[in-house]
Amino acid sequence: MTHRRWIFLSGWIWFFVGAMLLYKGLHFISEATLQTDSLSFRFRDVFGSTQQAATILIATALLVGFLKGRFVFSKTVQRMTARILSLPSPIQWSKVYAPSYWIIIGSMMGIGMLFRFLPIPIDLRGWIDTAVGSALLNGAMLYFRVAKRVEN
Repeated sequence: MTHRRWIFLSGWIWFFVGAMLLYKGLHFISEATLQTDSLSFRFRDVFGSTQQAATILIATALLVGFLKGRFVFSKTVQRMTARILSLPSPIQWSKVYAPSYWIIIGSMMGIGMLFRFLPIPIDLRGWIDTAVGSALLNGAMLYFRVAKRVEN
């Protein structure tokens, strides 16, 4: 595949994983408004209701995700696109991503699976998933912008 296609593919992977995490996180937060052991329920007196507390959780997660996407993931996107552009065309699957990248992906997936077994409130899990999903969506947009500028 060409450089441009690999960059687009990387962006689409981030986009789909980010969309899935964002959906899952929003679902967890909305589900938590019905539970008495959630953060939303504990903060209902501060914010007026469990729904308003959940809205604050969603807003802060989206803000953190946006900031992480723009300032942390932007460096990752720059590194990955520079790596892809440095490879001779056609690019093989095994050459695109460095082993360290796969280790990071695997460890992030492991942490995500570990959350199922830890006794943390469901809306905190939702907050984390929403923040990471939002950050990945922002990172995907950065990939798409780079791919748009790259010639075949």
